[in-house]
Amino acid sequence: MEAIDLPNAIEPTEWFVVFHPETKMRWLALLAFGRFKHVSAFAYCPGFKAWLLYDTQWGGTRLILFPAATAKATLMQYTAGCAVVKIARALQPMGPTGRVGFNCVTAIRHLLGVRCAMYRPDALYRYILQHGGQRIDEGKHPVNPG
Repeated sequence: MEAIDLPNAIEPTEWFVVFHPETKMRWLALLAFGRFKHVSAFAYCPGFKAWLLYDTQWGGTRLILFPAATAKATLMQYTAGCAVVKIARALQPMGPTGRVGFNCVTAIRHLLGVRCAMYRPDALYRYILQHGGQRIDEGKHPVNPG
């Protein structure tokens, strides 16, 4: 299936990737050894003046759209204690290793178009920082786009 081009107002080109240091599932925390246990992402959709949260969890994928007016409080709570990295979407075709398994890391790799063989949140964190990702310091959240 070929990619269909959509206007930027529909599909964000810049994402904020959230690296969570905790998970509620003990066995998952052991499996994802390292500093981070989960990864999710959010982006601003200017055409809708809203934020979109993308979070693939063990129980399913969540897509949450919330208005810019409530974004600051929502994102401050959601990202508390987490590392947040801003990165532009790469839009590269995925290789065969990008299709192995489906967890939070592979979901975020697909979302960003990142072509790498990372399967743990820590490895993805390092890869994104090495390939143009910009760490957003705690307390400075991107709730005022533009």
